[in-house]
Amino acid sequence: MAMMRVSNNMIYGQNMQRLSTLQAQLMKTQQHLSANTRLLTPADDPVAAARALDLKQGKSMNTQFASNRGMAADALKLQESTLGSVTSRIQDIHTLLVNAGDGAYSEQQLNVLAAELRAIRDEMVGYANTRDPFGDYLFSGHQAGVKPFDMSAIGQVTYMGDNGQRMVQVDAARYMAATDPGSGIFMGIRGTTASTVDASRNDFMMGVTIKDINDPALLMGYTYRVEFTGTTPVATYDVYRSDNPLVPIQSGNYTGRPNEALVVNVDGIEFSISGQATTGDWVEVTPGAPRRDDMFVFINDAINLLENTNLSSPGGSTNLMLGIGSLLDNFAATLDQVLTARSSTGTRLKELDALNLSGMDKDLQYTESISNLEDLDYYKAISDLMQQMLTLEAAQKTFMQTTSLSLFNLM
Repeated sequence: MAMMRVSNNMIYGQNMQRLSTLQAQLMKTQQHLSANTRLLTPADDPVAAARALDLKQGKSMNTQFASNRGMAADALKLQESTLGSVTSRIQDIHTLLVNAGDGAYSEQQLNVLAAELRAIRDEMVGYANTRDPFGDYLFSGHQAGVKPFDMSAIGQVTYMGDNGQRMVQVDAARYMAATDPGSGIFMGIRGTTASTVDASRNDFMMGVTIKDINDPALLMGYTYRVEFTGTTPVATYDVYRSDNPLVPIQSGNYTGRPNEALVVNVDGIEFSISGQATTGDWVEVTPGAPRRDDMFVFINDAINLLENTNLSSPGGSTNLMLGIGSLLDNFAATLDQVLTARSSTGTRLKELDALNLSGMDKDLQYTESISNLEDLDYYKAISDLMQQMLTLEAAQKTFMQTTSLSLFNLM
């Protein structure tokens, strides 16, 4: 039968190793309680640690998206507020032009209105050059540090930015434009030039209406001339176009009686003439052509019209009315474009509100999932701690008793 010799060194070694293990277990449980987590190191639960790391990264990205949404919302709110001011001033321009067209203003009064328009134009340039709290220009496209609209000494405004939109990632799969370029808000507005008339006498009443803005003849910029032969009420007329001034394109009779205007329809336009005529009288009409221009050009057109109108010249009052009519249409188109931009801004702000609510829900879900993986079960941990303390205390007492044994004590 084999015999194994048990030495004092072996006893000491085994007991010390056991005590060290128990102390390490007790210390680790104390560390879990102190840190309030069940995952001090990945070794505690490798699968849970890896999952918790993924969730923390997702939570961090969600927090960053929330910050991005805040920045985008600030920019969009500033844009909406600025466009609201622009909208109000366009409406003021409309009111001013309507007043200028009521027929009661003298040339001096028209000049006063032109001065008001000049002040509004300068204010509009200021709105178009709005900066955010960081000093970036709101409507300059990607070139945030470039002043988008530069006005010369004579009031001409030039766009210096680009057509880009500053995009911000506001969710995992959503990029949103936080700004819109000024070129898409204040420029490229579809309008018409003002129709103009001239006449051999100042008592003709005339009007011009664009029936088909897409008619190619309007793009050619033709002038139409009506020449009268005979004396009303038995006069005749011939209509000539500037590309062929010798061959009439329309002819007929003209009575000149009250409430019996001569109405000419040609090349997508309609113009009317009323008043007495005699041989040699004539009327020339240059219809307004379609164009795309910017808001500041329209304002300058209005200023020039009010400042340069000669009410005593043949067709002066009519040209004022035609010019104001064209400008009102142009500013209506300008207002539509600004309101479209405001609507788009509001839509994006509404989407950001929805994304913020979704982001808060996601944050709660991330927090709950991480908590389930990392949070310590206090009841179990305290129970383990008490058990480990008892086990360690028992092992210490047993070790002390074992080391005090000696064969000599039995003799």
